[in-house]
Amino acid sequence: MSVGGVALSTIWTQFSSPKNSASITEHNIAPQAGKVFIVTGGSSGIGFELSRVLYTAGAKVYILSRTKANVETAIRKIEGQHATVPRDNLGSLHFIHLDLEDLESVQKAAASFEATEKRLDVLYCNAGLAAVPDGPKTKQGLELHLGVNCVAHVLLEKLLLPVLTATAKITPFDSVRVVWASSVLVELASPKGGINIPELNKPSNNTNSNYSISKTAVWFAAAELSKRYGKETGVVSIAGNPGTYVTNAWRIAPAYIYYPFRAFMRHPKFGTYTYLWMGLSGEVTMEDAIQGR
Repeated sequence: MSVGGVALSTIWTQFSSPKNSASITEHNIAPQAGKVFIVTGGSSGIGFELSRVLYTAGAKVYILSRTKANVETAIRKIEGQHATVPRDNLGSLHFIHLDLEDLESVQKAAASFEATEKRLDVLYCNAGLAAVPDGPKTKQGLELHLGVNCVAHVLLEKLLLPVLTATAKITPFDSVRVVWASSVLVELASPKGGINIPELNKPSNNTNSNYSISKTAVWFAAAELSKRYGKETGVVSIAGNPGTYVTNAWRIAPAYIYYPFRAFMRHPKFGTYTYLWMGLSGEVTMEDAIQGR
């Protein structure tokens, strides 16, 4: 059976990401001491859980987010949850301001990071918005879903490409990555015939369509960045759907959109397992990224 030409098994797999069969979890993650990670939107949801797991594995984690108070609260919570763990076994957590609705803020965030760090092992493009009503736009006039979920992260990756490339030169082959959050709606609700570029200047008020377009753009952006720069830089840029979870991405979605999905949503920590595999597994290759697999 299928829905819109997509096998039901494919849809169900994306709604229910690995729980008991995940290859990398908080219980068996390899030590990450000496590695540096960025997690956008790391103060809540899957980003929070990912930051927590990386911290417990010894990584240095930069949480890029708009609200400093929220990140500080998240950091205190994570540190408090692991207060009895020997300090030498843990990593560190840091805040950099990032407003994905403003490309100037993206530039400042990248500059702040590069002024502090000369290494970046994995950039997690996790932050995003879903089902925002009334057709708002970013500061630069982009449709909000597209601007936040895709365009701002494209700019962030390009600005951080020098430090990612430098890291790739001193680390194992294919281990430096940019991980993008896509969605099952790429297959279920992406526009027939592809994205109509002229329509992006006058986006509709169809929140599902706008969100689906943004996540379709994410998939193509990740593959295209790998095609253009991957073999030259050694940086693997790959997109995948972490699953459907209770997160702040839905915070302003209308009830009629949110609640039908709510029955399928699980705890965000299970989405972390998909992210960990995408960011750390040796099974992920440059060829996979270039082919958009």
